[in-house]
Amino acid sequence: MKLWVISEEVVARFGNELGACGIELVVGSADDIQGGGANGFLLTKESDGKLLQEKRMQQLGTGPWLVLVYGSDTPYDWANTLHTQYEHTGEHEIIRMALFTHERALLGGEPDGRWMRFLCKQLARYSLVTMVCGMREVDEALRQLPRYLAWKERFYIELGARCDEKGISLLQVSRALGMDKRIGHGWLYPSRQDSSLIVQWLEKECRLALQKADIQRIVLWGEDSLWQHMPSDWLAEKDVAVYTGEDKPNPNKRMTGWPLYDSWQDAVKDADLLVIGNAAGTTIAELALSELVNRMRQTYVIDAAACFPMQEAQSYFQAYRAIGENTNVWE
Repeated sequence: MKLWVISEEVVARFGNELGACGIELVVGSADDIQGGGANGFLLTKESDGKLLQEKRMQQLGTGPWLVLVYGSDTPYDWANTLHTQYEHTGEHEIIRMALFTHERALLGGEPDGRWMRFLCKQLARYSLVTMVCGMREVDEALRQLPRYLAWKERFYIELGARCDEKGISLLQVSRALGMDKRIGHGWLYPSRQDSSLIVQWLEKECRLALQKADIQRIVLWGEDSLWQHMPSDWLAEKDVAVYTGEDKPNPNKRMTGWPLYDSWQDAVKDADLLVIGNAAGTTIAELALSELVNRMRQTYVIDAAACFPMQEAQSYFQAYRAIGENTNVWE
């Protein structure tokens, strides 16, 4: 399946995730669309709608063309508005689509529409289970999902504080709760819209570490957006390095006054404290702890993403702190 988009920016942002579903994105105008072999259009924000106007002016072919409304930046109820606009012309079939983790997709539109049936079969070929519903139901689900995940994360952070007080493991308690399928095991929410709770927890633990140990060089491991929300005053006199979780050249080497490193080896060299905000990329989960330890000057680690098995972390690090895991810490 091939869909036209309005710019290369859309391809860069959504090309990989939709490509994994067999949907190819190509940049085009109305002139390109004639004879271009496309099945329709991908709209990711309201301004993308001018593709439809270009197509209408050219009076290209026979309909219906697929109009796939995708992403979290589209206005609420916009897909339904487009459907109302075009339903009597037979020119376009509008489908609102959302992809979730664990091979699930949500499709909003006419259940017996030609492109709806085609898209369900297309996603099934790529092992995605689909649920078909109304367009506004998709919009509402996308609006409520981050709120629910943030609430769930807030619950586990509060549970972690209680586990610390009782001297028990949040990891084990969360696994026990997750045995109930209504809860599941995915409580660490990686794609946060609000990182304030994690930032507060990291800052509190880092301040405690600075009080208890002689720490001069600190490595912040995680996505840029997380550290941009962290106050910098308490790190003013420290040597701070930032690593985003992927080994790649960074055009902007400084962020919020802290140097940004291209490789984790350079970032953690001679570090006293490693602060893991999230497991961006896959590097951190694949590291041999012995190699990490050998590159650090002191091995104090504060981990908001629970990257390491507890027993292994205890054996390698001077101190290891994860949410709800009050192990061989500063006291």
